[in-house]
Amino acid sequence: MNIRVGRYLIYGLIDPRDRALYYIGKTHKRREWRLAEHIKHALENDQRPVYEWVRALLLEHLEPEIFVWKKISPDSSWREAEKEAISFWKNYSSELPYAHPPQTKKSKPTEIKRIALLNATNGG
Repeated sequence: MNIRVGRYLIYGLIDPRDRALYYIGKTHKRREWRLAEHIKHALENDQRPVYEWVRALLLEHLEPEIFVWKKISPDSSWREAEKEAISFWKNYSSELPYAHPPQTKKSKPTEIKRIALLNATNGG
């Protein structure tokens, strides 16, 4: 099974309870696989803040929602794209809620009502 997507994805994790954006990351895998990895790390008791948050969701029988912020071509700098995305959301000053456009023809916009980033680093 090939789980790579041929490009990098800059993604966000959202709390389904209050639509808060808690995490920005990058992956070269399908977003579903990356979300599964976050859940696995939480279940393995990783102590980083993002995994403490994921564990709290799991205790309520919930999971984070994942959405793709940007697609980055394989020859572009994912490090810079991730840093820019984290900086954008850390400094976000526009009105909330924010509606990110649908990712497919069948999907709905992703709504973000609050910013509560738990990223331990600025990316890259």
